[in-house]
Amino acid sequence: MQLTAWLIVLWIISGVESSSHDHRWLRTEVMDGNGLYILDWKIVEKEIVFRVTVNTRGFIGLGYSLKNGQMNDADLILAWVDDRTGKPTVLDCHGSPTNSPAPIQDDTQNYIIDSGYQNATHTQIQFRRGLETCDPHDITISADTIKVLWSYGDKDPIFDEMKGHGVNRGFKPLHLMAPMSRKPLHNRDVRQWDLTVKNVTIESNMDTLYWCKILRAPILQDKHHIIGYEALLTKEKSTKKSIVHHMTLFECSYPGSDPLSWDVWAKSNGAVCNSNLLTPRDWDACVTPVAVWAVGSTGQFLPHHVGIPMGGQIGAKYYMLEIHYDNPSGKRIIDHSGFRIHYTRRLREYDGGMMISGVSVSDTQMIPPQQKLYRSVGICGTSCTKSLFPDDGIKIVSATLHSHVAGRKMKLRHVRDGIELDRIVEDDNYDFNYQQFRQLSNETVVLPGDYMITDCAYETMNRKHPTFGGYSTKQEMCLSFLTYYPKIDLAGCYSMTPVKEFFETFGVYEFYSMNMTDVENLFLYNGNILDLMPTTIFPNFPLGGHIDDENNKKAIEALQNAKEYSIVTEDILQQESVLNKLVISDPVEFHDRTFLAHLNQLPWSEPLFTRRVEQTMLMGKHMTFCRVSNESLSVPSEIIRFPNFSNLVRPASHCPYQHLMETMSASCYRYQFNGYFIILTLVVIYR
Repeated sequence: MQLTAWLIVLWIISGVESSSHDHRWLRTEVMDGNGLYILDWKIVEKEIVFRVTVNTRGFIGLGYSLKNGQMNDADLILAWVDDRTGKPTVLDCHGSPTNSPAPIQDDTQNYIIDSGYQNATHTQIQFRRGLETCDPHDITISADTIKVLWSYGDKDPIFDEMKGHGVNRGFKPLHLMAPMSRKPLHNRDVRQWDLTVKNVTIESNMDTLYWCKILRAPILQDKHHIIGYEALLTKEKSTKKSIVHHMTLFECSYPGSDPLSWDVWAKSNGAVCNSNLLTPRDWDACVTPVAVWAVGSTGQFLPHHVGIPMGGQIGAKYYMLEIHYDNPSGKRIIDHSGFRIHYTRRLREYDGGMMISGVSVSDTQMIPPQQKLYRSVGICGTSCTKSLFPDDGIKIVSATLHSHVAGRKMKLRHVRDGIELDRIVEDDNYDFNYQQFRQLSNETVVLPGDYMITDCAYETMNRKHPTFGGYSTKQEMCLSFLTYYPKIDLAGCYSMTPVKEFFETFGVYEFYSMNMTDVENLFLYNGNILDLMPTTIFPNFPLGGHIDDENNKKAIEALQNAKEYSIVTEDILQQESVLNKLVISDPVEFHDRTFLAHLNQLPWSEPLFTRRVEQTMLMGKHMTFCRVSNESLSVPSEIIRFPNFSNLVRPASHCPYQHLMETMSASCYRYQFNGYFIILTLVVIYR
């Protein structure tokens, strides 16, 4: 019995394999909440090898789904070790399209068994299959997010009598092709810094809230390296879940500001982020990310040769923790969430950094309603990369893609000298609830003069009105968070549709009470429309300063009406939008109509019109921005057109009938006439 227990320890902890293949496991995941189902896997040439170790002497189920994690239409495996003979069996199956709980055997069995064994408590089986099998019932294993299904039972199956999977089941979104971000083993040279907010109250009527807290860094005389971080989340008692949607920790650069103010802010509970009323303007200097966490993530640990600088004479003394709370169920919660930062005095070979790239958060990012797939792009242009990247470029080691609930496909494209190179990261099955950092198998070198393009596609079939860029999860984003080395003074690299071109796309040229320059400033500098119109609503508020007791009541009343605090429905977002306060004066046929009302009357159900708008936004002008952490550096924004380049060509499928089926389904020809794109699809039916 002791020998059996020792063998189990070797399987689970040391990764010793019973097969002849001597490859390191790419990933290990505990699939259930109790550590009873452990899945290891690795990629060997064009095959994926799985090893399941489960606390059962019965059957083991494994599967993949690109949809909702249910068995219907999923790609399934049923495995067990026969109690009488000790022989392992793996059956290639698929789920029934009619929601029947019993799996259906595939006509073609594509799995090869390497080994199988069971003892008094556990079963372990190792098996393999091709990444692409050409079997219509098998899902191709790719870089996309795949929902991996798991189940197990206490008896070997009698296949003809199987009626279901029992209660021991679930699913977990995973990136099967990405290496594991490995937490280093215990080391006395590695220390932890826990930084959290304190007693942030999210009321039941707060659908979404951005909260920022200034924190003083540990006093470190010498430079250290941050080597990883994890999330510390407050769980709601009844659901055992956190309402934190994402968190970012920023370095603060504050030359010229009063250091005593930073000490005062560090002792306070914090304030609403990006609020002209409550957030000191000096906080705008907190722009360089050093840690990013989003829903579904486990954090990130850096490769052994990269660390993010911390401490020393020139290190940041203060950091800002930004937390986005998403509270659609209307719970009242007191939150204490934040990060656990792992850092070490043993410096690694390279100083690393983090940057954000993509679409600048603004109402000029617009996604029409009733769309199966609609694209937006954010460009990191050559003005940034030429000015700030070293001659031999930067090397990206990990990345995560970020949009909200309408996001369906995302990719970070890489263009050099008019040619699109391999995608830095790509996900054609983006899952809002699984935003784990992807450690790249091969570091990507981005040189001065290269473009990085964050390309996002959204689905809005169930929405009545346009969706705009914004901070609520009912609005949208299109961002890439990148970890790289060597560290440079770049915090963010964005683009947006120029304000004037955005309105002119929809035939609007002037508004009452505001000229177009004022409107542009409103969007570019995060201004408040009330600042640009005659008003006495907030006459005593010290913008960007402290709120004293006399003004506190008015501040709270104002915030109760702000979209960061209120229940955010689609209708409320429409009412609160700046675009609902801009009244058209030119052209005459639209005058006295708000711009938002104008958008709501456009024929979004007409594909030709919608495609024209999409192509105008994609291929037209883009205003690019370099956001630097060092105030002595300045890279002016510029307006460019979408770069002209040869698109990346995917390798042809090795499946013999794949190309024929694609050819038979449709041939598309695109013509341009009078600014409209006409898409003619010739469907050829072969009998």
